[in-house]
Amino acid sequence: MKNRIFFGDAATFDHFGYCVGSISDFDDELSITVDNAQKVKVGFFQMNGVKVELVEPLSESSPVTKMLEKGQNIYHVCFRVDDIEDSIALARKNGFHCIVKPVPASAFDGRRIAWLFNRVFGLVELLET
Repeated sequence: MKNRIFFGDAATFDHFGYCVGSISDFDDELSITVDNAQKVKVGFFQMNGVKVELVEPLSESSPVTKMLEKGQNIYHVCFRVDDIEDSIALARKNGFHCIVKPVPASAFDGRRIAWLFNRVFGLVELLET
């Protein structure tokens, strides 16, 4: 099986993101972080050893609202990277387009995230370590 290096040699899988109408309806004991910049609430849990991020819209203008309206729950995959700028440059060479440049994220203690899109793989979040 061929190994594709889209985001750099040190990139590692971090989590899957799922859109939900209400995190507390899923689990009312889950710790929730509000990210006003991203217009979402998020909560994390483990599913059979895999980290999952539940993403709830804060308002109708949230980027996940339209996905929920369409019945799409799988939102994104996230990879940890050492240097987000280098990873974006490499990803561009592999057909990914940066749709949101690096910004600090509340859910990750202010570490920067960036959003990339590829027609085959969809939405990918990069998280700088």
